[in-house]
Amino acid sequence: MKTLYSIALFLFSTTLIQAQFSFTDDFESYGIGDYIGEANNSWTTWSGTTGGAEDAQATIENAFSGTQSIYFSSSSANGGPQDVVLPFGEIFDEGDFEFSSRFFVNSGAGAYFNFQAETTIGNTWAVDCYMNNDETIVFSTGGGGTVFLSSSYPIGEWFKLDVKINLTLNNWEVFINDNSIGSFSNTINEVASLDLFPLNGHSFFVDDVMVSHEPFNPVGINAILTDLTIPTYVQIPADIDIEGSILNYGAETITSMDIVWTDGTNSYTDNVSGLLIPTLGTYDFTHTDQLSMTSLDTANISVSIENINGGEDIDISNNTINLSIISVEFVVQRIPLFEHFTSNTCGPCASFNPGFQTLLDANNVNDISNAKVGAIKYQVNWPGSADQSFNADVGSRVSYYNVQGVPSAHIDGLSTSSSQEEIDEHAAVPAFLKIEGTAVATEGTDLDVLVSVTSYGDYPNASIHIAVVEDEYNNTAGTNGESEFFQVMRKMLPNGEGTLADLSNGNSVTVGESATFAVGNVTADSYRLWEGLGNCRVVAFVQDESSKEVLHSVFIEITGDLEVTPSWDCVANACVDPGTGNGEFSSLADCETECVSTSIYAWEDLNIKLMPNPAKYNLSVYLNSNSERLNLSILSMTGQKVLDKNFGILTGKQLLPLDVSNLSTGFYTMKVQLNDKTSIHRFIKQ
Repeated sequence: MKTLYSIALFLFSTTLIQAQFSFTDDFESYGIGDYIGEANNSWTTWSGTTGGAEDAQATIENAFSGTQSIYFSSSSANGGPQDVVLPFGEIFDEGDFEFSSRFFVNSGAGAYFNFQAETTIGNTWAVDCYMNNDETIVFSTGGGGTVFLSSSYPIGEWFKLDVKINLTLNNWEVFINDNSIGSFSNTINEVASLDLFPLNGHSFFVDDVMVSHEPFNPVGINAILTDLTIPTYVQIPADIDIEGSILNYGAETITSMDIVWTDGTNSYTDNVSGLLIPTLGTYDFTHTDQLSMTSLDTANISVSIENINGGEDIDISNNTINLSIISVEFVVQRIPLFEHFTSNTCGPCASFNPGFQTLLDANNVNDISNAKVGAIKYQVNWPGSADQSFNADVGSRVSYYNVQGVPSAHIDGLSTSSSQEEIDEHAAVPAFLKIEGTAVATEGTDLDVLVSVTSYGDYPNASIHIAVVEDEYNNTAGTNGESEFFQVMRKMLPNGEGTLADLSNGNSVTVGESATFAVGNVTADSYRLWEGLGNCRVVAFVQDESSKEVLHSVFIEITGDLEVTPSWDCVANACVDPGTGNGEFSSLADCETECVSTSIYAWEDLNIKLMPNPAKYNLSVYLNSNSERLNLSILSMTGQKVLDKNFGILTGKQLLPLDVSNLSTGFYTMKVQLNDKTSIHRFIKQ
């Protein structure tokens, strides 16, 4: 077998022994059809059971090198059952780690793997890698939360994927065919095993797997300027502190250094002594000389560390950071925006959402003039049957953030945290955009929205998004017990992708969009409203497409004619309002004359009564039946059937109680059917 598994030992600082780890497998020495976990104890499965459905088999169907590889596929809604694990034997949390492999993802399919962060699998995901069927590759936190990196990859051909991690510095860099596609810092900076797992619809081959780890081995004098905490935008006039952090990456304690910054014309030096920065210790500094900006300009500055311990740094490539600081005239209070993905078929959502809504309400969510936070809720069409509020615009935002699980609350497009601390942290970052807008309704169905954005920052690759959200509605059709829903997106204008705009410093862009809505009969994949435009408002926000950061959001009141003109259509011997204002009948009486009268008989003998009317919690139906089959149904004024109950065959006087506590306040129609005879009655829900 061409599998290499080696451990090399070396001495560090005469006292600490560390181990070098390396593993390779090109799958050439397995027999065709062999289970790799059964044939090679370096591999295992998620459950630990090898040689069965979870394991992977050697195949000659496709290979990058030699003639063999391993193949993964799934058509199961939950993925799998294949789930192959390569344990590293320990948790690596420092030093240099590298994973390299060849992948072949079949056209129209996808692939997935993750790194586990603990030796016990299933506790902590260090990172997820999704290779999607649209040729995008995404690295994110476990569960598809925060996206660290998104790029493209070749589908339908073999390609090399490398993940190189300096765990000591928390620098994760990804390469495809030896070309870097980006780097990131991970919130969970450790790895313990590799997990290869096909999600539903995935089909891919793996070959030439290599894993290695080199322990951290500091030598000599090696200081790194790791970070500068200087704002990109400042409002003039401003005196700006030059602040940053320094890491001792060498073996020698750092006792002195020069910290130098220059604007290209003038240079300023701090001679810092009396330090005691140990190996992997950090030092935060504030330079004694500030940068002064009094006019609209861009300051290009360079900050360096020099003369470490009075000598030379063994690696000066990481001793300098260059950056640009842009002065602006105008700043506004940023309003952080939550984009929350949920579903009325998701059990954990029902547990999470009430507390989350309490947090939003405490921050005046979506308040036109006093909001401290904004929210847009996207009702997805999984994990169960389709949520009635799912539509294509929801799907666009799911794809944009690569959301893999719900509930998931993204704040300002960057983080999945949902806490007051996170809101306050984002609110503390100023916005450099002025967003203004109007939203005018006509006849309760047509909506015209105008949004103008003026930029005082520099965002040449931005998108303007307009979302029509319904403040609240009641819906009991889900499977998780939720009945009240808030800030739900009903339509994005023009769509979920928004409108690309050049918002470079000083630019202004105006976007005008229109939409026509219907009310009631909400079904998945529709853009109908639950209760009309009077129950809605517009959320406008600007997103930086380079970073996915939401830069600012505002909330626009809908004015004008908010009510849909009532109209009726005859549907199944009942008069229903289609919610468009374009029904066949403009009068309910006219509709009933044509639609209902032919099926009504002498109801006087039945003496039907609805009690109490208006009703708040319970509604009782009194009637006198003559051995007939009874069915009661309740329709809203928009024609949506909210109750349908079959009582079977009844004889004599009856008092039938109905629970109407979950119905929204308003007018309702009750249709009473005895055999083939129908009667229409109305009541008010308080």
